[in-house]
Amino acid sequence: MRRVAEITDCATSAVRGLSRQIIAEMNLLIPGGALVSIADLPIEATGSAVTLFLQPPAKEALRDAIRDRGGATLRLSSAYRTVAQQFLLRRQFDQGRCGIPAAARPGRSNHEDGLALDTPDTNAWRQALEDNGWQWLGPGDRVHFSYAGAGTREDLGTLGVRAFQRLWNRYHPTDRLTEDGEFGAQTASRLASAPADGFPPPRLLRLATPPLTGEDIRRVQEALRTAGFPELPVTGIFGASTDSAVRAFQTREQLAADGIVGMATRRELGVLF
Repeated sequence: MRRVAEITDCATSAVRGLSRQIIAEMNLLIPGGALVSIADLPIEATGSAVTLFLQPPAKEALRDAIRDRGGATLRLSSAYRTVAQQFLLRRQFDQGRCGIPAAARPGRSNHEDGLALDTPDTNAWRQALEDNGWQWLGPGDRVHFSYAGAGTREDLGTLGVRAFQRLWNRYHPTDRLTEDGEFGAQTASRLASAPADGFPPPRLLRLATPPLTGEDIRRVQEALRTAGFPELPVTGIFGASTDSAVRAFQTREQLAADGIVGMATRRELGVLF
């Protein structure tokens, strides 16, 4: 299992798995979701490192710009960037590698806000983007546009750091980080030691002999209580009462009522890991 600190190549796609988990955690923190995929738009990513997510208002403005150009395909060399990707870029910049001319500290880049994109086709797209709320940075960074319209959040950089801190704490209950959204030395150290492909997937929870126990079961029980089963005791033990509550929840949410807490049930409960 390769750690983030062990990555020596220049592509930030090396942390794609961890980045997906960070985005999922961010969308749990914000009701309605902090980021949305833009992969359904006519967009061509110029490389595997491009993470096709933006804030919802920025996506709609981008959709309008594409419409104004008759549905033409927009090439992107960068869009949203997770704290893990920014960590790699900043390290490359600090080490003088990979031809990085500048890189903000993790948590400080506007790419981490989900309000920025880079396109190599500036001349073709500048007018349509500017007509729909995207500001061109100028000759100093010709490829870069930032969305300046209404209805956006300004804290997604901090939120992304907090999402990683929450992920780390979930898998390291005895080595916890303060979940403050600040990218300090402790968070940098833990990010460097995090698995580049993401933390291992959660185990399937179900009625078994002997019964399964653990903090993950406690979190599921707490979520079930919040979801309408207040009589369920929070014990950290997957017993008959938890099995009954899981099946009832699955039936209500039109899931397969098999009593198994897998990814679909976790997603509906808001307990992904």
